[in-house]
Amino acid sequence: IQEEEHKGADIVDDQQRPGWKTADTDVLDDSILNLVRQMVIAMLGMFAAFVLAELIADRWMDEWTGAGSFVTRGLLFALLGSISIYLTSARPIRAAIFAQQAAIDAHEAAIQAQSEDHRLVGRLQAAFDMAETDAEAFGVVAQAFDVVGDLPSEMLLADSSRAHLRQVAVAPVSGGPGCGVETPWSCPAVRRSRTMSFESSEDLDACPRLRDRPGGACSALCVPVTVLGTPMGVLHVLGENGSPPGNDQRLGLEATAEQAGMRIGILRAMASSQLQATTDPLTGLLNRRSLEEELTRMRTDGEDYAVAFLDLDHFKQINDTFGHETGDRALRSFARLLRRAVRDGDLVCRYGGEEFVAIFPGVAASAAQPIVERLALDLSEAVKAGDVPPFTVSVGMSDSALASEFTEVIRQADEAMFRAKQEGRDRIVMTDAVSAVMN
Repeated sequence: IQEEEHKGADIVDDQQRPGWKTADTDVLDDSILNLVRQMVIAMLGMFAAFVLAELIADRWMDEWTGAGSFVTRGLLFALLGSISIYLTSARPIRAAIFAQQAAIDAHEAAIQAQSEDHRLVGRLQAAFDMAETDAEAFGVVAQAFDVVGDLPSEMLLADSSRAHLRQVAVAPVSGGPGCGVETPWSCPAVRRSRTMSFESSEDLDACPRLRDRPGGACSALCVPVTVLGTPMGVLHVLGENGSPPGNDQRLGLEATAEQAGMRIGILRAMASSQLQATTDPLTGLLNRRSLEEELTRMRTDGEDYAVAFLDLDHFKQINDTFGHETGDRALRSFARLLRRAVRDGDLVCRYGGEEFVAIFPGVAASAAQPIVERLALDLSEAVKAGDVPPFTVSVGMSDSALASEFTEVIRQADEAMFRAKQEGRDRIVMTDAVSAVMN
């Protein structure tokens, strides 16, 4: 998770390290070298003019003037030097200066564009860092669509099975294009794990799902979204036919896809870690520690509750007779029946081994008893249908009206369950010793 969190910062950091250059700086360097080269040529031209002036003066000047005066030599040198400089260097130097200025202007424009890109990446990273759920991350993507460009845009993301794509974010103003792709591997951009631009839906090599749309021919840009190293979705943006989203929009969408994929990956990794820390891996029910934390909160809030302590009868015989795989299947089957029997908001936990605990907030043990009886009936029907190995369950019940500490309430329910075992198993025993035999 920490590695994923730092990837976004590396996008900017890598580009600010010493020695980082762009094609624009290379152009600028070439222009400066050309200017220096022209200056050297000018100096050589001046020297050639001086030598030529001396040769002319030595050979013909005495015949023309009668004396090779210094002033005459100087004027001759100036004339020849000016002609030499103009022909060899003045015009090239002027052109080199203009080229240098153009390179400087282009470089400044490139720096400004890069600065805007870095600013957008920084804003995206800050926004996604504040997203604490997938839904909040999807909201950031929707806002980013309007920042990057006012075009019909949507984000499609695979579900937990990775078998289906669903629309999770659309542009608030322009809406979503409504791409009909159903699975990640049916999308060319996801399958190839690279951005794909389609100039026209009528082109031979256009994505088939762009054709025959209600709005007519169109262009499109599709950017894959990678979550925890796996392509899991796509940003799909439509444009006018023959005019797909430009380079600036492409860079913005790619930055959005990268930051969204990293944040969603972090959130899912954290959720998976949290789930593993709070649930029993075999049955998927709460583990004992998580149940005790919930009971501590309920005691702090002053909330009343009933407790059912459930123990599978002769579970060791199931393992010895049918094997541990059958025993595990019995535990999973009972956990499913228990979840199905309780109400929304009730807590169910695998307390240890073949022991389970159910918490019924807001009711006394007598009011929760019919729920446990329904569980016993469901178990009996499942056994008769052969859906689960043959077994029964003994149950002890208590509630928070009989003790202030939850550990004491669970201990009372455990003792009642032990009495149910002694009385013949396959029954419910209340803490007040009033029992009801299961049918």
